[in-house]
Amino acid sequence: MKALRFLPLALCTVAGAIIGYLLMLVMSSRGLMSPVLDYSALFSMGAVSLITLGLGIRVKRFTSGRSKNRVEPIAAARILVLAQAGAYAGAVICGWHLSLMAVLLAASGPSPTAIRSIVLAAAGALMVIIGFIVQHLCKLPPEDTDENGEGAQGYVTD
Repeated sequence: MKALRFLPLALCTVAGAIIGYLLMLVMSSRGLMSPVLDYSALFSMGAVSLITLGLGIRVKRFTSGRSKNRVEPIAAARILVLAQAGAYAGAVICGWHLSLMAVLLAASGPSPTAIRSIVLAAAGALMVIIGFIVQHLCKLPPEDTDENGEGAQGYVTD
């Protein structure tokens, strides 16, 4: 499994920003409201992030020998995939709301919708950070060896 990289996440952020900006132009030209998520989205984003972080900590405790509760390799792989998917979703959400924030702040100053877009962009960035943290938590310790006797160079999913 490949590790999260900064460049693809940055490209997702830029893609989210471009799509958000274009949709904002189309919607505002038709007299519709700006496409900013509601504060209720913070609950689901926070729940996914906290659950992912908790599961990543569980994997780390098992791989470091501090927990007797066994973590199956498939479960660890799924946790890693969840962390990476959360990071990509957070990057898109962050980019989307950053572009809307820029347009809204330039047009009307600090309005409630602009403040909401700032908060949601920060929450998206936090999802990216948690994705990187959980990815780090799911790494194998260096003292593990594979069948060739070499040090393991990967995640719990190897």
